[in-house]
Amino acid sequence: MLDAITRFFRSQMAEDTTSSADDKHRLQVATSALLLEMAHADDDFTASEQETVVELVRQKFQLTSEEAQALIDLAESERSQSTDLYQFTSLITDHFTHTQKLVVLESLWKVVYSDGRLEAHEDHLMHKLGKLLGVKHGELIALKIKVKTQNRG
Repeated sequence: MLDAITRFFRSQMAEDTTSSADDKHRLQVATSALLLEMAHADDDFTASEQETVVELVRQKFQLTSEEAQALIDLAESERSQSTDLYQFTSLITDHFTHTQKLVVLESLWKVVYSDGRLEAHEDHLMHKLGKLLGVKHGELIALKIKVKTQNRG
């Protein structure tokens, strides 16, 4: 009887670990997909934007360059097959804290400014993502100013 209880709890803990790992991976894909969406927003995915996306993914998720590129490739596939951004933003909204959402948005601004300019499509997408992630307009603008200032210096 004790063995059966032990096996039950081990199997439940293994499922929780797998579920947690799956959630973590899905969140990584969702975040990467948003970064890619932003990089493609002006229909010009520049080398500087690509480098920025790879570096942000590598740093944020503590991955090797090869792991980051594999994640980006998967996210690109997911992004190109999606009909909207809701599947990505809803995952982030449901699982990230407000602070984590701000970090995502700051990363998105870094992609925007990686080529040195803000295009109208990028600005529109940033405001849309800010709303979908439930972030106040003032917070979004503060992040924009922060990143823009950092890019000058």
